[in-house]
Amino acid sequence: MPDANPLPADKDNRSRLIDAALEVLLRDGILGFSQSKVARQAGLRQSHLTYYFPTRNDLLTVVVEHGCQLVINAQGCAGSAAESSLESFRQQMCDKVCDSRIARLMVAVTVAAETDPKLKSWLSDFDRRMLNNKREAFLQYGITCSHDELALFHSTIAGIALCNLNSCTPEDHAEARHRFLLAFDRLILGSHPIQRSE
Repeated sequence: MPDANPLPADKDNRSRLIDAALEVLLRDGILGFSQSKVARQAGLRQSHLTYYFPTRNDLLTVVVEHGCQLVINAQGCAGSAAESSLESFRQQMCDKVCDSRIARLMVAVTVAAETDPKLKSWLSDFDRRMLNNKREAFLQYGITCSHDELALFHSTIAGIALCNLNSCTPEDHAEARHRFLLAFDRLILGSHPIQRSE
């Protein structure tokens, strides 16, 4: 029996499967994430899914990339600093870090990586790319940070996102936002503005 919200038929099968997998993972978590459930959600046969994604973890890595693209875009590489202020960037980044769906994706892939060395390697590479993305985003605002400063900020906001995932009250969520903004402001205070030549 198909799910109540099948995906549009005009999407190509691979995209439909990725969108369905993201929906299943966010709704049911890693323990409820199965190839058959994803295929059903996409309105496709499981053979379609295994054609594009032979293993569950192949699908999982693509889904996490897809879902976390929201974070990458929010960190400034999708647009120009001329289009928004540093304060706007700060608030957008806070929104994404405190979005429990992204933290849920990262927890799911971390749990799955415990049994798959290939996935653990992918996760390590993904983390490096996210750190580099932050560096590029801050550079758009004329802010340069040491590798250690940026790595500490990156690790801190990962911890904030994880704590926020376990939050259950509006006060907890407000505290997560407060902690993120504090970490952001401390990074900016310790940074070195780029001197631009006239």
